[in-house]
Amino acid sequence: MRKLVLLVGLLVLAGCSSAPEPPPPPPKVDFTVAATKVTAKPYLYCDVQVQDCKRDNTAQVKLKVAPGTPVRVRVPKEVADTPWSVVIQYRTAAGEQKAPETVATFSPGKSSSFEAKPPGAGDQLQTVEVKQAGAKLVQGAAGPEAVTRGVWSAQVEP
Repeated sequence: MRKLVLLVGLLVLAGCSSAPEPPPPPPKVDFTVAATKVTAKPYLYCDVQVQDCKRDNTAQVKLKVAPGTPVRVRVPKEVADTPWSVVIQYRTAAGEQKAPETVATFSPGKSSSFEAKPPGAGDQLQTVEVKQAGAKLVQGAAGPEAVTRGVWSAQVEP
């Protein structure tokens, strides 16, 4: 009987030790202007299949940026090893509000940084975002498109 209790105890312990480890924390992205760097957590982050998503509206960072000044984006290996893109929103020097536009898209392993520039010398960046693609695809106007897995955002203060 004692051997049976010991065997059951060992089996229970073996079952506990095979429990999956919790996932690593989501990666962070750096946004830099001159000597000022801010690090952002994702405000949206999903598993690779884009089925389990978490939103953190407090994760958006703020960054002071003068008109015409670029923002340097640096992503960690976990993002650089996947498809990712940079999206900007800006106001022209004449005050015209522009819709968000993708200014760079990278294949896995091709780059870990990008300098997001406003198109015109006096244009003011308002938002710089990094978007990481997930493994889920949907049918877009030009064919299959990856669904966004993660979004990191820097809100610009002039």
